[in-house]
Amino acid sequence: MAKLFTRIGAEAATESAAQSLGKKRGDTLVREFLTQLDAYYTSPASSFYDDAISRRYYEQKLRYLRYIPYPDDGLITFGASGTNLCDRQLAFKNANVRVEKSDDLAFRGRQRRSGTAIVDYLQLDIVHMPKRLGKAAKFRMAEHPVVIDDDPENKRTVTEWYFEESAQTRRVFTHPHPETGELVTFAITAKPDGILDYENSSGGKRILFEYKTKASGLRAMNGKLDYKGAQDDHKRQVTAESLVFGLDGVIIAYESTQKPAWFDDTDNASVTKGQKTWENGAPRPDIRAFYVEVTEDMRNALLSDLARQAALVYESKRTGKIPDVTVDMTGSCGFCAYGAHCRERLTEDNRAMLERVEAQMAASQFAGKADHRNLRNYLSREGDAE
Repeated sequence: MAKLFTRIGAEAATESAAQSLGKKRGDTLVREFLTQLDAYYTSPASSFYDDAISRRYYEQKLRYLRYIPYPDDGLITFGASGTNLCDRQLAFKNANVRVEKSDDLAFRGRQRRSGTAIVDYLQLDIVHMPKRLGKAAKFRMAEHPVVIDDDPENKRTVTEWYFEESAQTRRVFTHPHPETGELVTFAITAKPDGILDYENSSGGKRILFEYKTKASGLRAMNGKLDYKGAQDDHKRQVTAESLVFGLDGVIIAYESTQKPAWFDDTDNASVTKGQKTWENGAPRPDIRAFYVEVTEDMRNALLSDLARQAALVYESKRTGKIPDVTVDMTGSCGFCAYGAHCRERLTEDNRAMLERVEAQMAASQFAGKADHRNLRNYLSREGDAE
């Protein structure tokens, strides 16, 4: 028995040491990544793009301005960035329900446009960094050979940077259903913002890269990231990418679309305390980064959940029955493209159940909290479908 406890203690110590080493390695990667970005953007040379590099970048972009369908193999395919869809949303998507299109607030369109542009230019900056920074560019966009066969008479192989459509890969998985144990087959497709080659004195490593923009403001972005770190849905996305590409290291970076004032506004009386963008003589960070080490447990947990969802969708396609709305599902209604259709298909029993839960929440400590607000908003809009 003493030997057993000694072995268990040794295993726990080994696991703790491994976690500590992984955190230290992740902290180093993040620090060096942010240092590289700062070195590039503080350099006057970053204002000028090399024509040959820029031409190659845009030519690569142009090659993918076409529709490329998934293989017609009948498998449910999850996009890595869409692995957080609720069961009902996924069922509608795979039933080819028409996406709802309506006018939006104008600033939201501009916000989406600026977010896309920021990521595009960040990728362009990264492919320039080796030329501008030399050996100081420890992170470089990985490259790979790609066969171009859009012209049968001019089939050729070119070297492309490993990001987005050039990196897009679809992989098929078969995994047990978490409840029934039956094997379920489905696919995941992923096109990360980049796959980076990282080189330092101790060797090299290939890592996944995702870049997110935030329009909530400097204080709000930093406060949320300080409290929670990288978002759970982004961790889920990179776990899916890890499954597709077989890579376990990921950098997730966040950039605020609000920038600090050009000069220190700490003592500027015309700027209120809550709006100041400098603190202690330095600008508040407009870029934050986190390292995620994707574990086997994370991959298995995601595969189990996707197997469950895929089974639901296969059943829905076979019978026409869609999953009921749950309280948890109403947390993702704000960005759902099937809202009105969802409410039209809500059964009387399902709506009655949700109303009972809402009444219970209204009389409890959850009244007015996010989950209660989401459920109440869903029910209040349910009449819109009438």
